[in-house]
Amino acid sequence: MKNNTEKKVLGVIIVVMIVILLCLCAALAAGVRRAGRENPSASFVDFLSLKRAHGPLPAADADLIRPWMTFDYVNRLFGLPPEYLKVGLDITDKRYPDISFTEYSESSGTTSVSFLGSVRSAVLDSTSTLR
Repeated sequence: MKNNTEKKVLGVIIVVMIVILLCLCAALAAGVRRAGRENPSASFVDFLSLKRAHGPLPAADADLIRPWMTFDYVNRLFGLPPEYLKVGLDITDKRYPDISFTEYSESSGTTSVSFLGSVRSAVLDSTSTLR
């Protein structure tokens, strides 16, 4: 009798774990789809190549900047001084540089697309400003 009850409990636990796994897979798939809609031109290979690159990226690669990135990440990625984007884009948010572009654009009332364009322009301008 006890052995039969243990099997039933184990069966219920396995079913619950499978349901949780399926929910997590569905959430992951939804996130991937959302990311693809936000940036259809984004390539996973582009991001992998960023990891392999040694030293800062050239400003000409500003089109690789994505909404999920933070100011700090972009400063490091392109070798910009820590305050460059803050001053250039007139950022007053106290969370700078640890705030993503999506979060900042939402809190400042601008669209993510237009703000991302401003960030990319600032990075492109850094070639003539800083060098």
